[in-house]
Amino acid sequence: MLNNSCRAPLLASLIGLALSLSASGVVAAAEPVPTSVAPAPLTASGSMPQASPASLGLVSELQKRLRDRSVRELRTSYNGDYGTTLMLADDQVVCYVALFYQKNLWRVFRFESIGAAEQAYRQVTQQSAIWADDDIRRQVLASQKRAFDKALQETEARANALNEDVRVMQAQRQRIAEEQKAARIEVQSAEIESRASRIRLEQLQQQIRRMESSLTDSGLAMPGAPGTDRPVRR
Repeated sequence: MLNNSCRAPLLASLIGLALSLSASGVVAAAEPVPTSVAPAPLTASGSMPQASPASLGLVSELQKRLRDRSVRELRTSYNGDYGTTLMLADDQVVCYVALFYQKNLWRVFRFESIGAAEQAYRQVTQQSAIWADDDIRRQVLASQKRAFDKALQETEARANALNEDVRVMQAQRQRIAEEQKAARIEVQSAEIESRASRIRLEQLQQQIRRMESSLTDSGLAMPGAPGTDRPVRR
């Protein structure tokens, strides 16, 4: 059983629902179940039954009580888009078992015995659970699909980012390789120039040494040079 804090919002929503259904004239309900007799098992076909004049009377009766706030909620359960609530009238021992689909009232049963109402509530709740199996499974699969789609988007974004990183790395590696190749060519060219300069230097140094040696030899061999043909005094 719901506490008072939970009961008030639901009762208010039911009142609003009843007013909207009354204004629009769109009401769906099952044929009424005889007082104090539990309803027969409902089919799991999922099709909405057509409302009969008697069932419309039950819906109108419950809607009026909701507007008058002359019923209180005893039990409520939800199975997917299906909801079942058990309500008790304030002014007499009359119970209502109401069914909702996607927050729209579509079946109402009336009982003058709480035991029969409880039995009907349990039976209808079990049946709504069967109805809701496929819908719950559909919602679970839809959530899984959204999760997979999100993971796929994140993975694709990550893959794209990594591809971009690989592209940048390859371009950088190629640029470095080209720079290294150019540097090796420059080093080889510099080594050739340096070797040519060294050889040229050595050649010039050898030439200078030969020239210096030649000048020295020529100076010693010149006639009349001091200390060569001067007579010795006695």
